[in-house]
Amino acid sequence: MIRPTSNHSSAPSEQTPYSRHAAFSPQRSGRPPEQSEQAHAHRHQGDPTLSPLPGGSPIQTYLDALHRRLAPLREGLVAAYIPELAHADPAWFGIAIATVDGHLYSVGDTAQCATIQSISKPFVYGMALAEQGVERVLAKVGVEPTGEAFNSISLEPDTGRPLNPMINAGAIAVSAMIAGTDAADGERRIMAMFERYTGRTMAVDERVYASEARTGHRNRALAHLMRNFDIITGDPEPGLDLYFRQCSVLVDCRDLAIMGATLANDGVNPLTGARALAAPDVARVLAVMTSCGMYDFSGGWIYRVGMPAKSGVAGGIIAVLPGQMGIAVFSPPLDSRGNSVRGIRVCEEISADFALHLFHTPRATAASIIRSRSDGTELRSSRRRRRSERTRLRARGARVRLYELQGELNLGATESLVHDVLRERAAFEILILDLTRVVGLDQAAARLLSELAHDLQSHERTLLLPGGHHQPPLVHALAEVSSETGSPGPLRFTERDQALEWAEDQLLGRALQDPVTETPLIENDLCETLDANARDQLITIAERLDCVAGQVVYHPGDPADALFLIARGQFQIQSTASARIPLRCATLGPGLVFGDLPLATGRSRDHTVIALNDRAACWRIPYRAIAPELKVQLLASLATRLAERLTEGSGAGEPTPDGGDFEG
Repeated sequence: MIRPTSNHSSAPSEQTPYSRHAAFSPQRSGRPPEQSEQAHAHRHQGDPTLSPLPGGSPIQTYLDALHRRLAPLREGLVAAYIPELAHADPAWFGIAIATVDGHLYSVGDTAQCATIQSISKPFVYGMALAEQGVERVLAKVGVEPTGEAFNSISLEPDTGRPLNPMINAGAIAVSAMIAGTDAADGERRIMAMFERYTGRTMAVDERVYASEARTGHRNRALAHLMRNFDIITGDPEPGLDLYFRQCSVLVDCRDLAIMGATLANDGVNPLTGARALAAPDVARVLAVMTSCGMYDFSGGWIYRVGMPAKSGVAGGIIAVLPGQMGIAVFSPPLDSRGNSVRGIRVCEEISADFALHLFHTPRATAASIIRSRSDGTELRSSRRRRRSERTRLRARGARVRLYELQGELNLGATESLVHDVLRERAAFEILILDLTRVVGLDQAAARLLSELAHDLQSHERTLLLPGGHHQPPLVHALAEVSSETGSPGPLRFTERDQALEWAEDQLLGRALQDPVTETPLIENDLCETLDANARDQLITIAERLDCVAGQVVYHPGDPADALFLIARGQFQIQSTASARIPLRCATLGPGLVFGDLPLATGRSRDHTVIALNDRAACWRIPYRAIAPELKVQLLASLATRLAERLTEGSGAGEPTPDGGDFEG
């Protein structure tokens, strides 16, 4: 950190942090044009970032708004204790988030390069743990916070051991361990380590390095003091020089976000799949970042933001949400502690808006919350359809997508889900996210689902969230969606089957169907294979039954003495065998039949059938009135339809015992 006080008059380690990116004017910096292209020449080659989502994503929308809100902030000063630092543009401002699922979001000046400075410390410390072993590193550098500035002389009185690896003394001791007897090889290994974290070729800003080496007198004094205690053995200069060079590595905001996401992903780069650090060492690095990463602001940071973090005087801040993401901010104006003013505000707002504090947010992954995925060709509602309708649903069913979710939904898991949904947005008209098995849904997940509803609505898509009415954060977040549109919104259905039935109706164009429209008896599906004589007989024996909503047609145990062909409205088959509350087994509409199975089996009724609409109507066909010849044709028709239903499968993707439309 930078403390502009008299006892910090010596130039700190994090010096001249700004390399000259092509966007930086060489005339303004006083550097030759070729130097301004150094960072540009090492920009992401084979950049692993994903292509933008169509129409953006909820996280991207949020970051865009956050950037617009904080960009006008004019607090803080660009570090100027070395003339080079004064050339940084205080308007530079970038935010990037990389998730453990490999998604990268950015806004603002995220391609602007600067030197990594003290943000290098946790990564080099992790490298030392991997190469030297925990006990050997602990013998040289402790893990206790100091509550002091980054360049403080915080050494144990008796041993001379630096208190932690995040202060300059500790970081120099760590670099000396890496350098060993071959500093050049140490640098090569450090650069290779950074490349595993970023997924690209890295470079050192030689001008910044030269300035670090030329003016780092306090750091040089620290190195020689530690040599006196044998914390550094041999000549301290190679290790000190390596420290200056590691602080001068060029990065941009996206690099830092990916590096953070790699730590969040247990040491595996989520874009390349390369392991940068073993999981046990990741835990040790994050622990030190949590307690010591922000120096004399570490306590305030963990209290207010609640994530392991590290800052640098180039204006960078990196924060890690284990198991979910890395967050990076770049903005040169610093506060009195040497932290980026905008960087602190960004992290505070993201943490508050999405409830990301480590001691608050439950953990989940995208894979763990998705129980199943299907579409309308694989999964059907319990609403029984006519043959022509089933044919149309087979053709268009893929336009309905259904995800069955489970467990706890948090930011990381929900972001990955939303990302996948938006990539497939053009392929569906209706999306059903079944939340029935979700046991918890936090503020961040609710916000993302609300933004998803907005996005899909703006692209003439529909989102349904059956089961979501049990999640208060979601109900609150979606209230705005419903109030803006005047529609019931994504929570209009409490059960998945209801949502599926509605979606099927939309595909069939039945939303505006007149409920009193009647299907003639001879156009019932059961009559399709009957000859003319059989149809005439059926018309002769049919008895009209007009119903009102809620009227029971028959109960379990009633004599099975007739089958019923629906003329108008809807009828529901219910079961009370396993629950006190009737369970919907199937809903049937005009052109379908119920009560037909006993014609073949002779068994009594085992379900309840009720009318769902006023003016619902059906034809009752008494078994006693069916002539033998008509019965043969009816049984053949029933067998044909049963075979079709068994082949197609029911709403759950499996045949029902009664063959679909058939009910006893």
